[in-house]
Amino acid sequence: MAEKKKEYLIGDVSRIVGMSRDALRFYEKKGVIRSQKKENGYRYFSEDDIYRLMCIVYRRKMNDSLEEIRDFVKDDKSVANMREHLKKRVQEEEKEIRRHRQTIARLELTLTDMDRIEECSGRYTLKSFPEAYILDTCQDIYEGLRQWFSMSSEVSGLDMTYFYNQFSVRNGQLESRGTKLLVYKGLEPFISKQFDLSSYPSTEPVSCIYTIESSEELFPDASMAQRMEEWGRSHGLVPEGILYSNNMSSFLGEETNTYYLELYMPVVQSGYHR
Repeated sequence: MAEKKKEYLIGDVSRIVGMSRDALRFYEKKGVIRSQKKENGYRYFSEDDIYRLMCIVYRRKMNDSLEEIRDFVKDDKSVANMREHLKKRVQEEEKEIRRHRQTIARLELTLTDMDRIEECSGRYTLKSFPEAYILDTCQDIYEGLRQWFSMSSEVSGLDMTYFYNQFSVRNGQLESRGTKLLVYKGLEPFISKQFDLSSYPSTEPVSCIYTIESSEELFPDASMAQRMEEWGRSHGLVPEGILYSNNMSSFLGEETNTYYLELYMPVVQSGYHR
């Protein structure tokens, strides 16, 4: 005579599988598990139900939705169908991992910017221009923004592009010379594999006078360039008459904004001394 299988009330199952009663009732409502009713009205689950629940919990840990699990319970259970489903899920999880890595890269870029603002704001030093890929050179930042929206909507990861506004410095005046869209070297793993960054020209790591200025304006003013030139000449450096401005971080307010402008002024080095 076969041994009678044990019966478990919903509270027992909750303790065994580590799920709340509400979660179990939700699974019932979705049709992925079923309980039996005793004559006294209490619902119970069999040992087979607990094993079934274990299979479902494992599927949930593979990020299958309850709808997918329910369809699997009802529909064709062939190995071929399961294989195709698993291959699809692997691809989805790989995309999700890539999205998480891109998010971490964005966070780390911004953390680096915050560290640099604290370290360099209002100070002057000599620094190489960033090594980067030049995605485009636009007439101004607004054309650059339109190009950025277009490219980043089509290519995953290109939202990590920086805008470098270029100015000529002549007779104490700044004149706009366009905006370069740059992707820093080192970010290649976070850009869509179908996008070939190596086909784009690269910046030259020229020596520059470097500082960070806070401003309520999106663009630098002539006084910022003048202070950089004066510091450079006092250290034996001859500016080349070019200024690059990168708005590395924006703090948006209700009435006024604060921009942290990262400024690079290429120089001819001539006996630089600290």
